[in-house]
Amino acid sequence: MPAELQERFPLTAHRRVLGQRFYCTAIALLLILSEVFSSNIQSTLPEFSHLARLGLTGLGALLLAAKCLLLTRYEHRWQWAVGCAAVVYAAFASLHGDDIWFLLAVLIGLGAKDVDLRTAVRVYLVTAAICLVLVQLLHYTTPLMPFNVYARNWDYGYGHYNGYGARLLGVFFAWGWLRWPRLRWFDWAGLTALAAYTLFVPRCRGAGMAMFLLLVLFAAQRFLPRFFESRIWHGLVLALYPLLTAFSVVAGYLFHPGRPKDIPGFYTLNQLFSGRLEIWHHVFWGFEYLHPAEEGAEAWLHTDMPNVITFLGGFATDADVHHSIDNTYLALVMNKGILGAVLVAAVTLFLLWRLCRNGHTGETLLLFAMLCYLLMENKLFLFSANPLILLLPCALLTPQGTPLPTLCPKPDVRTKDPATV
Repeated sequence: MPAELQERFPLTAHRRVLGQRFYCTAIALLLILSEVFSSNIQSTLPEFSHLARLGLTGLGALLLAAKCLLLTRYEHRWQWAVGCAAVVYAAFASLHGDDIWFLLAVLIGLGAKDVDLRTAVRVYLVTAAICLVLVQLLHYTTPLMPFNVYARNWDYGYGHYNGYGARLLGVFFAWGWLRWPRLRWFDWAGLTALAAYTLFVPRCRGAGMAMFLLLVLFAAQRFLPRFFESRIWHGLVLALYPLLTAFSVVAGYLFHPGRPKDIPGFYTLNQLFSGRLEIWHHVFWGFEYLHPAEEGAEAWLHTDMPNVITFLGGFATDADVHHSIDNTYLALVMNKGILGAVLVAAVTLFLLWRLCRNGHTGETLLLFAMLCYLLMENKLFLFSANPLILLLPCALLTPQGTPLPTLCPKPDVRTKDPATV
């Protein structure tokens, strides 16, 4: 059937433009869903927000499905097979683990094939920035967007300040992705200001530190371009995912909140990570504990903790406070099971390998910083936090020997001065 559809509807120039419009409209709708209607407006306009969420999700998914089926050119049958298998598994895992953004992320990634990536990222950046500003304006000028106190800070309209930080991170990464390696002084100033705001105003440590890490990587690449095109850097990039996974599992098991200074450095690291080692220890490994009361939040007891290590997963890691965990590498095992964690790791490593092999330095810098961010948050599939989902065709749908659909220029097509590109 897919091959017959492609023969019946060949990808002409007109249909390619139509596919671009379908795709950009879909990602804009899904960003509005995440940026506006996943905010506290759900408490003031519950019925309208519910209908808006259903409409935005359904229409966005429908446009992406139409783009993939009718407005995308697949050169080989194996691409159809990979795409269908990815959608079927994502649908099952999303239903089983109550994570609709996993299915949407897969559709966004598959639909990115044959799209002008730069245009798509521009639409992402503009839509996300406008929606973020709109939410803050609604709060300060109307009663539609109440802000609540959560623990040590305001929730900035998203239920938790780290939800706000995740959306700021998406804007930061899209901006940096579009401008690398053409960053001017105003780009550096704007990105630095956004990173400082994220780290010191809502005090989102995970997002803020990831932003500053990316700025450091951008600066280091300018001074040491050969290093970031070397096998040493590529080896670090490929080793990061398994190393962070192993660290998450081992650190969470070894760190004991009752004896936090038993292992040198763990106490300081836990404080730097806002108590996340304690969360990994109790939630992932199933140890009971009483979470202390904080300003604006009552204490709660984590008790009767289940075994979260299963083959298929199924734990809603962002909803139930007894399962909530701020670590993507552990959340994958809990929500998607061992099977899903292995599949996601394999696709990510294959993507990184292809980018390194083809010399796409800019994308490796972005992914390196994003993987570090995911050590402290569970936002891999939330599109408003991770625009790098648009790179999925580089791993799944690009035949060997074909140029990868990326934004950042390869070393062999850059001038000696990146600022002149």
